Amino acid sequence: MHRLFYLISTLFFLTILASTPVLAEWDVDHLEELIPHMESALEQERYLANKGQFEPLNLEDIPPVGPIRNCAEWEPTSGVMIRYPLGLPYNLLRDMDDQVILHVVVSSGYLSSAQNNLSANGVDMDQVEFLVRNNDSIWTRDYGPWFVFSGNGELGIINHTYNRPWRPNDNLIPYYFGLQQGLPVYSHSMYHAGGNYMTDGSHISSSTMLVYNEAASENGMTQAEVDALMEDFYGVENYAVLDYIESGGIHHIDTWAKFLDEETVLVKDVWPTHHTYAALNQRATLLASLTASTGRPYRVHRVYCYNYGSGQPASYTNSLILNNHIYVPFFGQSSYDQAALEAYRAAAQGYEVSGYYYSGFISDDALHCRAKGMMDEDMLRVGHIPIFENRVGPVTIEAEIVAHSNLEITEADVHYRHGAGDWMVLSLAQVQTGIYQVDIPQPGQAGHCQYYISVTDASGRNAGMPRSQPLANYEFFHEAELSTAPGNDNPNNPRLAGNFPNPFNPSTTFRFSLAHEGEAELTVIDARGYMIRELVSGVYPAGDHEIQWDGRDSHGRAVPSGIYFYRLRAAGLQYTRAATLIK
Repeated sequence: MHRLFYLISTLFFLTILASTPVLAEWDVDHLEELIPHMESALEQERYLANKGQFEPLNLEDIPPVGPIRNCAEWEPTSGVMIRYPLGLPYNLLRDMDDQVILHVVVSSGYLSSAQNNLSANGVDMDQVEFLVRNNDSIWTRDYGPWFVFSGNGELGIINHTYNRPWRPNDNLIPYYFGLQQGLPVYSHSMYHAGGNYMTDGSHISSSTMLVYNEAASENGMTQAEVDALMEDFYGVENYAVLDYIESGGIHHIDTWAKFLDEETVLVKDVWPTHHTYAALNQRATLLASLTASTGRPYRVHRVYCYNYGSGQPASYTNSLILNNHIYVPFFGQSSYDQAALEAYRAAAQGYEVSGYYYSGFISDDALHCRAKGMMDEDMLRVGHIPIFENRVGPVTIEAEIVAHSNLEITEADVHYRHGAGDWMVLSLAQVQTGIYQVDIPQPGQAGHCQYYISVTDASGRNAGMPRSQPLANYEFFHEAELSTAPGNDNPNNPRLAGNFPNPFNPSTTFRFSLAHEGEAELTVIDARGYMIRELVSGVYPAGDHEIQWDGRDSHGRAVPSGIYFYRLRAAGLQYTRAATLIK
């Protein structure tokens, strides 16, 4: 019924559109005129001519068994889904087949042409797998499968209802791909589109208001019902739905923003007179104020998208990540294209970043819209909360390691070095199912510590954190002494004494002194850098001060045994010490 309502309600729009001249895009082999991203008179015409051939499957809205985790784009992939006839250049395909299998959606009528032309243009046919099914368009990002791991650790496909009802063949591609690959498929009737969705793989996702608006008009759903469906089917606990940046266009988030990892977002930047300039700056500021799954605010990077014609910004954010490679669309102006690559390299250190020009790329539709990564069902996944803040004493590195292949973990190491010293290796020890830990020892001299995690399973799969290790790593300042806080030899500096008792249970006393009256802040943080409790915040007189901590967090809950850090900020300086709670 919703589809029938949609068809009737948009008929007037399409009638007007049919009389409006549109610059047609043809595929690279010039076999057919491609259906554009927006609804068009061409697809209405094709739909009406072939509507008797459509036999929609009756797919029930039944979610996977929880707890569910939706895969992020940067997680290990084994393939990429594209469609033939192509809306992508052959040199891109030749590079992608070095990384993954090309899953090519093609109708039986074009299969022979696909085989001949892919081979003739240097594509490695051993890296090609055809999904021979009727299809409507090149927009595999929008209609392709979304991947989750269910509560039993099994990879599955979520088949949303593609928000283009004139394209019923496309809507079934995730179902047929799951059938071909032997993966379970879970379908739901809510309208959505892959280009209007990004997730961090740790239960946080984001879209524009398009998802709420279409769910209301086409599915009769409230915003709360949308959020509940996203949690039931995708495991999304925090769904950040953002306002549009402009009044027209497709309103997909991937045209202006992109998660690069759990803490990093790349946002489009444009020239000051463009009508989206203020909105993009506001969205960048908003994203920088939100909390990532690591407990810290997002790091927002910008990529300048120049005017490539008629006031349209080049959509450099519409890139694709496959394993440790980022594929960026080029728009034909070499200096801006190269600047975009450098922006990616600065934001995603350690990744191989390369660019690809194609005449069909436009502001609302580029490389990301036309390709969709297929997750590795046997992936080796490493989860870790990075250490960035100053630390003192031994620093505990904790990682969650899951081998979805069910094979043995053969190596699980932390590589670290202090300053410019040699890299050292520590083996992570499993402390509970899937949780591994090791302590980076206290250095003899304070300085910066770099580290990364590397894990290998019995199949030879390697994964780690950062994702692009060993070329990228994390860094924090490692203080050398527990007995003397830095700067305590200067009588004008604040002083932070050791807590007593230490170890403690259930409470301990922190002591600090100020040489002059001023602002002081004393907080307790855990080994991951999360704020546990703010004990002091305000103006304090000169002299000695004692503050008792009862071992409870800001919500009044008793915290577990472990090493905690109490941090004093005063007089523009910061001091940190360790306290150990033993129950």
